[in-house]
Amino acid sequence: MSIFTTLFSSGVAKVVDSVSEGLNSLFTSDDERNKAKIIIEKNIQDFKLDMEDKLGAYETEITTRWKSDNEHLITRLVRPLSYMFVLFLFAIMVLFDGNKGEFSITESYIPVIETLLVTMTVALFGSRGAEKTMKYFKKESKGGQQT
Repeated sequence: MSIFTTLFSSGVAKVVDSVSEGLNSLFTSDDERNKAKIIIEKNIQDFKLDMEDKLGAYETEITTRWKSDNEHLITRLVRPLSYMFVLFLFAIMVLFDGNKGEFSITESYIPVIETLLVTMTVALFGSRGAEKTMKYFKKESKGGQQT
């Protein structure tokens, strides 16, 4: 389950619990309470399924965009060039920090650059590896069906 679904569903569950506690005073029998609880739980499940569907559509859209990035030279080079720039910036900071004069980096920039570098590394190499793996498995499954 994704972070968003977990975040939203846990928040909804807390709200539902507090609402059901408030509704307890309105119901006169356990049967009415159980029916209300079943309806609320069904609504929670519907919400979770809706969030998962939306997240799946979102991830499909991102994949589609990344595939369309490979159609033109300039869009194909954006990710590698930006990655090289951030890597170069990081290398300059590492090499010159404390080695040449009074060069120092503001502490607030370090987590930002570190996060960018890690995110770009995972996105660039992780996505390319996943794409190549999926192409391999698709090719294998097509080849296995033809024989």
